[in-house]
Amino acid sequence: MKVKDIVILTCLFIGEKELSSKLEENSSLSEREQERVDTLVRCYNLVNQEIASDYLPFLYTEKIDVNNSILNFSDLEKTIVNVYEVKGSLNANVRYKEYPNYLEILGHAKKITYSFLPEDAELNDDVEFYNGLSERIYAYGMASEFLLCDGLSEDAEIWEERYKESLFVLSRKRSEIRLPKRRWL
Repeated sequence: MKVKDIVILTCLFIGEKELSSKLEENSSLSEREQERVDTLVRCYNLVNQEIASDYLPFLYTEKIDVNNSILNFSDLEKTIVNVYEVKGSLNANVRYKEYPNYLEILGHAKKITYSFLPEDAELNDDVEFYNGLSERIYAYGMASEFLLCDGLSEDAEIWEERYKESLFVLSRKRSEIRLPKRRWL
């Protein structure tokens, strides 16, 4: 799946059928149409980062080798949002203190699990779907952002509501629900 496919679906949602068909056929675009496509790609990047930072964290586990020292966030492969755990040898938790730009690790750390912000994508880049996300959810969010940029706030609210409901359904707990045993008083 490519960003282009999500942009095509979003074009159908916002009533840009002509632009959608031109993108499907790889036809040349006018300057105005190219501006709209660029805006849609920016909307995709906004929605992708909003999902990763606010709703469904994109988790990544990275191998490190730090012993009673400081781990700068800039040394990690991805742009960090939150640290979830730091593990040592034998998969034991390692204590750490979190600061704005680094972690102070108290022990010998072998791996770190953290949430990250995805990189900005271009029109022909591949999309990785984390946490069960689908192109439909991205298209809802992109339609909302795009219509908001165009000044159509009433239409944007409709798409935002669909977007938020879809994210809510994805984020709810699906495991078995256990109630405490009954007791006689």
